[in-house]
Amino acid sequence: MNRDLFDGLPHFLAVARHGGFTAAAEALDISPTAMSKAIRTLETRYQTKLFQRTTRHVRLTDAGAELFQRLDRAANEISDALATLSTAQSVPAGTLRLTIPRSAMRYPVLPIIERYQELYPRVVLDISLNDALVDLVADGYDAGIRLGEAIDKDMIAVRLTPGNRWAIAASPDYLARSGTPKRLEDLAQHKAILFRFQASRTLHIWEFERRGRTIRVKMPQHLIVDDRLALVRLVKAGIGLGYVQEPEVQEEVERGELRLLFADQIGKDDGIFLYFPTAMQSQPKLRAFIDVARTVHSR
Repeated sequence: MNRDLFDGLPHFLAVARHGGFTAAAEALDISPTAMSKAIRTLETRYQTKLFQRTTRHVRLTDAGAELFQRLDRAANEISDALATLSTAQSVPAGTLRLTIPRSAMRYPVLPIIERYQELYPRVVLDISLNDALVDLVADGYDAGIRLGEAIDKDMIAVRLTPGNRWAIAASPDYLARSGTPKRLEDLAQHKAILFRFQASRTLHIWEFERRGRTIRVKMPQHLIVDDRLALVRLVKAGIGLGYVQEPEVQEEVERGELRLLFADQIGKDDGIFLYFPTAMQSQPKLRAFIDVARTVHSR
């Protein structure tokens, strides 16, 4: 292997992560001059400009951004490998990268994180809050948390919750102003806050069950969001009705900030699962997370 292959790469990663030469130099305990020289040498070697520099800002070029995305992932893998090497195989260490929907952070994920951090302080939890579907392997995640219906069949899935019931949520103020819908046919006269799936860009259709049949209600489009927490906040503000999972609004309902309607006419979903590729299950850090998740949600 070419001994110069990795020359300058720690410097490049430091500048990209810290957003500047001075902060990067401090992180590596070298002078800003030495940092600048290392980056110039790297750019000259590959005849590619990696950073756009002005008197006030340092930004990655397109080529630099692409290189950083790949090297950052590789560097984390190397760090994990060394962390595992430096400790007993049975002791979880390194970085556990997870993708989690925003709405799942409150329940069921938060109690898992709290317990996991207590038991395994040597593991860094690197969490991306994202409602879109992701490719775990391509995007560099160890595991994800999603509704069962959204998980590919080739993944290993561990159930975290039973099926969740859905309902129409409304604030007391909204119902006082606009009236309470009694029948599904009444919904068309109300304002709705609709949810758009980030990956497919399609709208979440409001589905109900009536005498064994599925009824789809197409609500008038007044306000559309692609963030579940934003949807709940807007419903709580009295702007319109929202189609929600009961767990994601449980606290608001208990405080009297929201009311649930038509819950008896909406079926349950598959529940929420922790999922991961088969190759990942041997990692101590992930095995420990699975054990904690099962313990927390078996109580």
